[in-house]
Amino acid sequence: MLDPDLEDLPIIGKELISRYSDGDLVMWIHDLKTEKTGIILEIYNQRLANRLFPHAKIYVMGEEKHEEILLSSLTNISKRPN
Repeated sequence: MLDPDLEDLPIIGKELISRYSDGDLVMWIHDLKTEKTGIILEIYNQRLANRLFPHAKIYVMGEEKHEEILLSSLTNISKRPN
C-alpha cells in the first residue's frame, strides 16, 4: 500500500510495471558506455519531485551488489519462469 501522501501523485511510466517481474533477467547501459546485466529483486515507485516513477532494485551480476534503476532504462532479456 502506498503512503497516503503519495496516493494522489501521478505515476510516470505506469505501463512499464506490467512488463517486468521479480526474477526477470535485464540489461541496461551504465554511464552511456557500460552494459550491465542483473536480476530484478523488487519493483516499486519512487517519488521524484511531485511524481512517482517505477524503479527496480536489481542484483548486478558480476559485481555482487544492488542498484536501483528506473524501469524505463531496462531491457528485458529473459522472463522469470512461472
